[in-house]
Amino acid sequence: MTITERPTTTDATTTPTMHGGLANLDDEFSYWVGDVEGTVPHNLRGTFYRNGPGRQRIGGTPYGHWFDGCGMLSAFSIYDQKVHFANKYVRTPKYIQETRTQQISYRGFGTQIPGGLRKNVARLPGNPSNTNLVHQGGRILTMYEGGHPFEVDPTSLETVGEHNFDGALKRSMVFSAHGHVHHRSGDWFNFGAGNMGFDRNGPKNCFNLFRIDRSGKMADLAQFPIDRFPFAHDFIVSDQYAIFFVNSILMGSIAPMILGTRTIADGVSFDNNAAMQVIVVDLDTMTEVTRLETDPGAIIHFANAFEDGDTLIIDAMHSDNFEANDALKDIFNAECLRGGEYRRYTINITTGSLAYEVMSPTNSEFPTFNQTKAGQRHQATYMASSVENGHNSFFNAIQRVSFDGDIQLHTLEPGLFGSEPVFAPAVDSSDDADGYLLEVVYDAWKHLSQLWIFRAADIAEPIAKLTLRHHLPHQFHGFWHNDVELKYALP
Repeated sequence: MTITERPTTTDATTTPTMHGGLANLDDEFSYWVGDVEGTVPHNLRGTFYRNGPGRQRIGGTPYGHWFDGCGMLSAFSIYDQKVHFANKYVRTPKYIQETRTQQISYRGFGTQIPGGLRKNVARLPGNPSNTNLVHQGGRILTMYEGGHPFEVDPTSLETVGEHNFDGALKRSMVFSAHGHVHHRSGDWFNFGAGNMGFDRNGPKNCFNLFRIDRSGKMADLAQFPIDRFPFAHDFIVSDQYAIFFVNSILMGSIAPMILGTRTIADGVSFDNNAAMQVIVVDLDTMTEVTRLETDPGAIIHFANAFEDGDTLIIDAMHSDNFEANDALKDIFNAECLRGGEYRRYTINITTGSLAYEVMSPTNSEFPTFNQTKAGQRHQATYMASSVENGHNSFFNAIQRVSFDGDIQLHTLEPGLFGSEPVFAPAVDSSDDADGYLLEVVYDAWKHLSQLWIFRAADIAEPIAKLTLRHHLPHQFHGFWHNDVELKYALP
């Protein structure tokens, strides 16, 4: 293993923190970015989409958790070495109502409606649709764990409305923010925690596994029992299998939330006595293949998975706690935000053996890779990292880990803070490494955000920096689409 990094240090007492990136961006923009340092590659063409909370306060009142801000899409359309930026809020009922009244009108994952118990009892959390998005069947769907997706027009970013796949996604079903495209079929798989009815012990918990075909229709649905109600954020698919790691992060009793005495976030805890379970499902038959147990732990985000004979190889971010929830509940005062370590798990489908190796111990999250290699061996994984640089309150580095374990770490200057890096393939190239890494960087010194473009094979220095006219609030997830569809950015 070789490690390449650029160390940077400064006086933490004089360096601005990441908290400025939590300020609202209430305006919606559409413009060509004119402030460019370096050169946008000629063979980079398409759209970099992102989703995340665009506002963390309404009427001056902060939400009680980073997960509760209203979802705002951003789109960087790249064509002919130029970049167009646009952003637009998802017009959920929560966004519309709270914009009109300028007050918190919906409960959230960690937010109560001001006014005490009577304002919150029997009130379910609202859906901000703020976590992720996907392009499937000619639609953009924005997603949030606790509800249904919302459809957005790719040409305008205008909200079409809540989407239920022609009624196949029932009102009682939730839809995860992390679906995965199956490379061989082009279908899109997603899941959600649910129940399979009731017995004398109460609800029978399960995972619902959804299969969405290329046209955007719900093609199949299967259910798999689980013995707990976990914090289930992500899963992963290989060519043949869907793999669930049932976390040791438990949601707790839902009764206090229904009674209005506490939020969902208040009940979430890490159980050191709850073994992490692994469920492997055959994608062709939608049936369970095997179920394993391993040490207590949590996988919040996965990178890739593929088969090598009878061996299933899974890359993921592992944590042995959920201390991050404390920071997320107090995000305006949080001193740091941590992730996990990058692990590679191997499962022998025939024998049921499970093992892992640590690919990088650097505290990181949001692992991504070249999505054209989904379900196949890939050359490198990229992630947002937290390192000691004199002021480490947020993700302040980008890490590239080759499949064989070579690590390259790009540390940002103090006062700059990163986000989930996304791979964009070069035009007319099938080489896994031939492409670019796109990263949104918040400059706390100037309260402005930039789009940085790196060569994916070497992230020592960006080849282009494009400065927006404003800041872009810290967002969660995004993806690359090979076409420019936004009508304002079309040539």
